[in-house]
Amino acid sequence: MGQPEEPANELTKNTFHLISANNIATSWTVSMDDMTAFAEHCKAFHLSNQHLFPKQKIKPNHHFADHIPELFQCWGPAQASATWVYERLI
Repeated sequence: MGQPEEPANELTKNTFHLISANNIATSWTVSMDDMTAFAEHCKAFHLSNQHLFPKQKIKPNHHFADHIPELFQCWGPAQASATWVYERLI
């Protein structure tokens, strides 16, 4: 207890948080609990990224993801307002 995790285990958890956030962001329905879970997964992903890759700078898309719960509140699930054609512009 109290010992640092092995990098492979930490990378697995990092990937889990990214996939979990992505699954919520692309859901057809989103509840307030989902928005909270999304924010928690994003935060855990960002913190883990900083630890695993300390020389990497945060990308604009990572910052944008922090605002997705606000967008859910305004527009509903991403599926309802998706413009996948323009996804490369973000």
